[in-house]
Amino acid sequence: MENKLIQDIFKISIYKRKLSLNIKEIENYCYQLKDKNKGRVRTNVGGWQSNNLLKGNKTVDNLISSIVDNSNEFAKHLDFKKKLSMDNIWININSYKDFNKTHCHSDCLISGVYYVKTPKNCGNITFVNNNSDNIYNCWGIHQFNNYNNYNSPEWFIPSLENHLYLFPNWLNHYVQPNMNEKEDRISISFNLL
Repeated sequence: MENKLIQDIFKISIYKRKLSLNIKEIENYCYQLKDKNKGRVRTNVGGWQSNNLLKGNKTVDNLISSIVDNSNEFAKHLDFKKKLSMDNIWININSYKDFNKTHCHSDCLISGVYYVKTPKNCGNITFVNNNSDNIYNCWGIHQFNNYNNYNSPEWFIPSLENHLYLFPNWLNHYVQPNMNEKEDRISISFNLL
C-alpha cells in the first residue's frame, strides 16, 4: 500500500493552445472596429475596449468557432455536464502603459483570452491565487526559497500571439501594463456558458 505524504486537494487548470488563425486578418479587423467605435471602459485603464462583437462577420465567426471547440475540450477536463456556447466576446487594444486591473468574469462558466498581437514587453496575463491574502498575511513573502504551485500568490503566463487561454470565470486575473512604447498589445476576451 502506497503511503503518500502530500495530497493535492484543490487544483485550478488553465487551458493553453496555439491556434492557426489568420492573425493579420484579425488584427486588421480589430483596428477597423476601433476606428469606427468609441468603445467602453470596464477593467481597462487606458487603452480601448470594444463593445460586444456580433456574429455574422467571417473573421469573428471563425474565431468564435475555434474558441467554442477548444472550450468544450476544456469543459471535458472539468467534467461539465453540458456543451458550452459563446456568451460574449470583445476586443482589447492596449498601447504604452495601458493595462487591465484585477477582475473576474461573472455570470458565465469559462472565460478566456486570445492574443492577436504581442510585441516585446507588452505585458503578461497574471492570475491571482484565491488565497493570496492568506499567503501574504500568514506566511509572508520571504518564507520561500522559490515560488511554486503551492505557495505562489500570483502566477503569470506569457502573452503569446495566436495563443488561446481558457480558465474558470471566477479566477481573478489582471493584465500587466504594455511597456512597449511603439506597438499595441491586441487581445480578444470572451465568456462561455
